[in-house]
Amino acid sequence: MQKSRCAWILSIALFCLPLHAEEIQLKDGTKITGKLTGISNDTFQVKTAYGDIQVPRSQVISITFPENQSKTEADAEESKTRPPVDESLNGTTYTNRTEKFQVKVPQGWLLAPELAAKSPDIVAALKSPDQIYFLLVTPEKYPGTLSTYKVLVETQYQSKFKDYEKLSDTQIQLDGRSSTRLVWHGKNTAANDAAMKAVVYILPYENRMVRLTFLTLEPLFDEGLPLFEKIATSYQTTRPATK
Repeated sequence: MQKSRCAWILSIALFCLPLHAEEIQLKDGTKITGKLTGISNDTFQVKTAYGDIQVPRSQVISITFPENQSKTEADAEESKTRPPVDESLNGTTYTNRTEKFQVKVPQGWLLAPELAAKSPDIVAALKSPDQIYFLLVTPEKYPGTLSTYKVLVETQYQSKFKDYEKLSDTQIQLDGRSSTRLVWHGKNTAANDAAMKAVVYILPYENRMVRLTFLTLEPLFDEGLPLFEKIATSYQTTRPATK
């Protein structure tokens, strides 16, 4: 049973990767290639090669992100040549010297290299000893606002999970900054419609966002939530403060 749970969770790891809108499909059949740069009321602001345009949110069917498309040979080669993440887990303290942050996890938690290997964009992956709870950390360069980034995150989840539903959206303080906490559930079509549930914390820093994603099978979520909350509140950057 544990192996099945692990397989279901690993199969959705790539849905937690950084977000860059690339192709926007509209109801009238139009495809717009560009990057979402902002949101004004119910309108997406999109930067394209031909200039900035506004797209009514009600007309958008889907957004395709680069991580959902086939990599070129150059991309594959780049992934191979990227240096390994400099990390360590000593007792309950996880330290990531590459992205410069620390987080506290329960005694017995483990590094999950098999999950981190799914993509170079996952800079940290940890799991509970019974392999039913997972933590993924994905940073991304992003100059936009937290509200815009949050919409991109939700659009990605909605496009990847059957019956996706956001259950809560709250503002919290993490690492001394105003952050967002999302709770959602949905069915993973890539794993026999397994019911998944996650809590995602989005922390904004200067020109970048950091996502902490805790996920598990839905029946196990409520029991794990206090644990997720405790881990999230321990997160702190070790980067020098920007003046």
